[in-house]
Amino acid sequence: WLSIPVGRHIQVIMDDVEYTWLLTLSACPTPAEQARWRPHGPYTTEETFRIIQRQAEHRRYRGALRTHRQEKMLSRYAARRRKGDTISAIARSVDFSPCMLARVLLENVYGWPKPNISSLFKELVQNDPTQSATAQRAIQSAKDNADDVCRLMVEVKECIETDAACSPLADRVRHNMGVEYEYVLLEKLRNRGLVFESEDVLREKGLAKTPDVRLLLPIGVYDQDGTMHVVHWIDSKAMFGDRHVHDTENAGQLQGYVNRFGPGMVIYWFGHVANLSSDSDVFITHEFPERIAFPGGCDPLETASNSPAQLRVGAPLQLRPVSQASTTFDDTGRPTTRCRVLAAIQ
Repeated sequence: WLSIPVGRHIQVIMDDVEYTWLLTLSACPTPAEQARWRPHGPYTTEETFRIIQRQAEHRRYRGALRTHRQEKMLSRYAARRRKGDTISAIARSVDFSPCMLARVLLENVYGWPKPNISSLFKELVQNDPTQSATAQRAIQSAKDNADDVCRLMVEVKECIETDAACSPLADRVRHNMGVEYEYVLLEKLRNRGLVFESEDVLREKGLAKTPDVRLLLPIGVYDQDGTMHVVHWIDSKAMFGDRHVHDTENAGQLQGYVNRFGPGMVIYWFGHVANLSSDSDVFITHEFPERIAFPGGCDPLETASNSPAQLRVGAPLQLRPVSQASTTFDDTGRPTTRCRVLAAIQ
């Protein structure tokens, strides 16, 4: 195995005490305040702090959802709306997500089917209620109660605009961040000359649950103790890896990749809690590894750059006929063609 350095993407690995401390804060601590944990850095950035807060907030809202679905709570919320309170104001008063509360009320108080609720939220992300087909159908079918339904649609729009954790806009931001960091990963792999299959290629082969990258040539990466871990696949996570995120939301998914492709690596681009419990076949990191090892000590980037057969602009080409060509396929359907090269064409 040959070890080489790779460019770094610095984020924070913190212990549980520091993570719990960050959750109690309303603003990102200054480097001076963080120095009690890491005198020489690196320090938690504003972006990472907000992601940590949003993940915890979203998790807290999901945990409280059952309480807000209780009949007595629904009756109380409906009565407050009749007195003039908006859904957003009610949600803030009970420390709950405005969008989650709007969905609960639409389904359980006003009898909306879930598909209609989803359509309404999608339409109101970009349009006001007068341009939403779902909202207009609800208003027209309300007859004598049209004014209240119209007010309800306006309040749902307000919930979407004010909910930073659970709105369709927040979901879109999380999705776009995920796509962005998948692109970052692919670019790092290309720059290193690694041979891989992306998630799209794997799905074209009919594989349903796939990591972001499957390496056709496995690599070795090193932990802080210098122990090497073999990596066959890499999964990119544009989030902070706290214990709940890793153990509850991601561990099962990652183990599925291990069962299918062998040991691999997950990158939490915004850092993670130290000593996350994990199968030994899943290497956890917050950056693309600084050192990479290759089987047989063969670095593909170095081999390509030093090869005497490297193709240059303006170089002459010489064609040669082949014979006895044959193609075989492995278990995943990847073809391998072997042939015998004959004398050059004169």
